[in-house]
Amino acid sequence: MKQLTTSKLKKYSIKRLVELADLYATKLQWLHSTGKDKEDPEQYKRTALELYHVSELIESKKNSKITKKYKKYSK
Repeated sequence: MKQLTTSKLKKYSIKRLVELADLYATKLQWLHSTGKDKEDPEQYKRTALELYHVSELIESKKNSKITKKYKKYSK
């Protein structure tokens, strides 16, 4: 997987971010089911943190979308 920075992730659509979060969740589940979380806890933690970061970006985009909608009608 290529290196993604926060600035690149912020440019993604919500749909694309959800797809990315699904990939991270699948990878995290695989690491857990194969026991890699015990063998290589750093990789497991990194994947979990990346998933958390992407989910935070999704939430912030959804909230900003709602805020923009209400600002539009409040004029």
